[in-house]
Amino acid sequence: MNFLKATPALIESDPQLKTIISRAGAIRLPPPRENFESLVDSIVSQQLSVKAAATIFQRVCLVLENEITPAKVRSTSAEQLRRAGLSGQKTNYLYALAEAFSHKPGVYNRLHSLTDEEVIKTLTEIKGIGVWTAQMFLMFTLLREDVFPIGDLGIRRGMERFLYNGEKQNQETLIQRAEIWAPYRSVASLYLWKAQE
Repeated sequence: MNFLKATPALIESDPQLKTIISRAGAIRLPPPRENFESLVDSIVSQQLSVKAAATIFQRVCLVLENEITPAKVRSTSAEQLRRAGLSGQKTNYLYALAEAFSHKPGVYNRLHSLTDEEVIKTLTEIKGIGVWTAQMFLMFTLLREDVFPIGDLGIRRGMERFLYNGEKQNQETLIQRAEIWAPYRSVASLYLWKAQE
């Protein structure tokens, strides 16, 4: 993501973002990872705090002997994955992910060549991956600059807090409000998350 280009463009299109950007400070993105590992992490992280998710993902990595591959997941017992802290449902999701990558490696290793909509459609065909998880993948793995994850509670709360004086808004209002941030809605979202820390 090109913050040097995106940040001034966002402030110009929406001066209200200036305070949010100043409050957030510099954004550091995690180092890029392989598609499969990134999605394993996303599944582990679903509906957990950042701290809890990081702890369980570390345990999963240990169980997999830091070999985060479809073959390794498929050869690891459900009992071992459950002992790492995964629910039965998330364990099943990891197996579904591993099956998908094993059967169609050409598709899932070439996600970078697809449009945002195609990536979401392809990933959400895998059990356990919804639109939010696919959007996080677009933002943090493929580094797409114009994703707006309206399903994320942190984004909605941040917009309400900083742009609407804490008043609740419906999703349609927030989606329309974010349209002026295009083509840098991912960058605006990153600033919204960070400003709330």
